[in-house]
Amino acid sequence: MASTTTSPQPATAPLDTSTLLSLTSYSRLSHPLPSVTIHPSQHETIRPSLLHTLGQSQTYALGNLSRLPFEIVSMIALELDVSSAFRLSHVNRTARELLSSVREFRHLRKHAVEAMCVLLRTGAAGYVSVSALYNTLTTRDCGLCGAFGGFLFLPNATRCCLTCVASAPETRVGYLSRVADASGITTRELKKSRRMPLVNTLPDSRRCLVAAEHAVEVIKASGVEEEEAKAAVARWPDSLTLRFQAATSLPYLDRWSGEAEAGLSCKGCQLAFEGDFSDHHLELRDRFYSREGFVEHVGECSAAGKLLAARQEGKGEVKEPTWTGLGRAFTAPCGQRRRSFVEEDHEE
Repeated sequence: MASTTTSPQPATAPLDTSTLLSLTSYSRLSHPLPSVTIHPSQHETIRPSLLHTLGQSQTYALGNLSRLPFEIVSMIALELDVSSAFRLSHVNRTARELLSSVREFRHLRKHAVEAMCVLLRTGAAGYVSVSALYNTLTTRDCGLCGAFGGFLFLPNATRCCLTCVASAPETRVGYLSRVADASGITTRELKKSRRMPLVNTLPDSRRCLVAAEHAVEVIKASGVEEEEAKAAVARWPDSLTLRFQAATSLPYLDRWSGEAEAGLSCKGCQLAFEGDFSDHHLELRDRFYSREGFVEHVGECSAAGKLLAARQEGKGEVKEPTWTGLGRAFTAPCGQRRRSFVEEDHEE
């Protein structure tokens, strides 16, 4: 009697990193996020000349700076705030040539143009030094939770992840008028004194935002007890909209390899969220990863594993995540915040 044998199934070849990323990841920053953005068309025409030499090199005086070695002058330039650095670049060709010769300025010009535009448009550029912005650009992880951070929190130029921007106490903001009410100092005096970093809201630049931690210090300095100052700030409505008006996207630059990463999101986590709008799936969906971190995540994410297996087995069309948008109800990291932030925003 002839026996039938089953031929062994060929083993699935392991995927290389590029293929794995293309199958299971997507760039969430390519979709509209509720943070402050400047459309590329608004600075695309000036990007080639930004902090770049202009035509033929010529010698112009820089006053006393001309007497100092380049290394010293470059160190001074890095300690300027972003707004002052741009003004220096407009002095003459020598100043522009000086800045374009500094590595940090070249990296910022290439990878952080949008962030610098946002800083300038919101008025926060006068409170952030060039060196601080560069350090944030070359810092990969969120300074609050340690996850990959794809955002710049404008009031103190720190790197944050999406979840921390939306919920961390350190990223809570409020209007300057509330600080004036609590401290007894007029908004005009507070602006003039520059006691704390201010962020003008866009497109309505008449309103200024202040980080809660900075507000507490100013209120204390006006003679109010610390506990009373903290209580006054704690009574502010915690507006998700205002939080994101004080943040913008910022890629991570590896200063050794020169490669920049905007952060990757998981298609599997997005699909899981679309199937179940739970807080757990929302938190997972809102995470960003570096290339290295994403490869580790895929090994632990069951939804991404199923998506990857379906593609490898060739099961026809595999369902792609449907972009549901980042409406405010889909951005909050917890159910309690989702239920309350609409009322809080209306209180403003």
